[in-house]
Amino acid sequence: MEALTSIDEPGSELATAALLARLGARDRALELLAGLQNRIDAGDVTADEAFLETLDAVTELVDATAQPGARGISDEACADVIKSLGTTGKTLVAQAKGDQEALDRLAAAGAVLLMVLVLALLIGGVLALGGLAALVVFLVMAALGKTKGIGATDELWSHVYAEMFAVWMFAYLGLARAPRMLLEIWEGYGNNVPGLDFRLALSVAATIAASAIALWWGTRRGLSLRTIMAAVGLRRFVAMDIVWGVVCWSMGIALLIVGVMLAVVLSNIFGDGQMRANHPIQQMVEDSGATGLFLTYILACVCAPIGEELFFRGALYRNLRQSFGRWGAVGSVVIAMAVSSVLFAAIHPQGLIFIPVLASLAVAFCIMREWRGTINAPIVAHAINNAVVLTLNVLMLRG
Repeated sequence: MEALTSIDEPGSELATAALLARLGARDRALELLAGLQNRIDAGDVTADEAFLETLDAVTELVDATAQPGARGISDEACADVIKSLGTTGKTLVAQAKGDQEALDRLAAAGAVLLMVLVLALLIGGVLALGGLAALVVFLVMAALGKTKGIGATDELWSHVYAEMFAVWMFAYLGLARAPRMLLEIWEGYGNNVPGLDFRLALSVAATIAASAIALWWGTRRGLSLRTIMAAVGLRRFVAMDIVWGVVCWSMGIALLIVGVMLAVVLSNIFGDGQMRANHPIQQMVEDSGATGLFLTYILACVCAPIGEELFFRGALYRNLRQSFGRWGAVGSVVIAMAVSSVLFAAIHPQGLIFIPVLASLAVAFCIMREWRGTINAPIVAHAINNAVVLTLNVLMLRG
């Protein structure tokens, strides 16, 4: 049975119907919506109340496009469609109301967004070529023994870095979920819950606290903070770290080609219904105000890159490199890259389809860790990547 609990679920025709109406195919759009309603009535598709209300609202607005502005349209329907469909919903509302000024404004914004996306694609292509060249240089330097690796190894303390990673994972996942669960329980008793800004602030605090707890564990196990930072590869930042960060990100873009191809293979194997990719941060972008958007950038572009690089490319990668040292330099590097990268991708909420995509970026971060011997450049690359992705989401969802 196909489940339709929101417009993001597979099989939803709401956005398609809105686009058909904009293209003048109103009758085709109404047929599409009627067919969806029939499937719901027949029990072939399940839908929650929110989806049914959105379906009714979209149907009302599409029908109103026959004579724009000639009939009254409820404010509730307009608000529901805009919330559910974003810019597509705004266009449908403006068309139904006959608001040509709003349509022109939305068309201009869409043209600007298209130009930005084309420019981003061109820049991405150039960076991918540069990243491919950087990968070749890395392989040559690695073959010549010119890369810095993880530095001096000490088998006596290797397990402590694995413990630190485990503590960070449990703390990170626990602190991220505990406030949400408590707020849901609080709301269940009929109480008002804090707004999105407060929840985002909690997420920022939880991310910082998880890293602090894991570092504290390392010191409790007998390592000094200075020793830990040297072992995980965190150094004092210098200007060249930004340059190396761009190089690292360009390698990630080049490797994304492989990740996307693997994602397509997975999609063909499991089907689109099991491969839906979304991220809660998209809802944050849509719903948050200026303060919430600022906190979202802090969370995605500062807290996440530092915390995740400290413990994935830092603690975990070091432990894996040392644990599989008997496999030789190449073997330990390949295993450490593969395990840490897949695990890194798996903890993200985008879904199965994004595991090879995110893992390809993580491999680039691991390569730079080997190349430069620090996680400074991977932190910069991680921050750049998140900033670009977040900004594109802002432009598309709020533009």
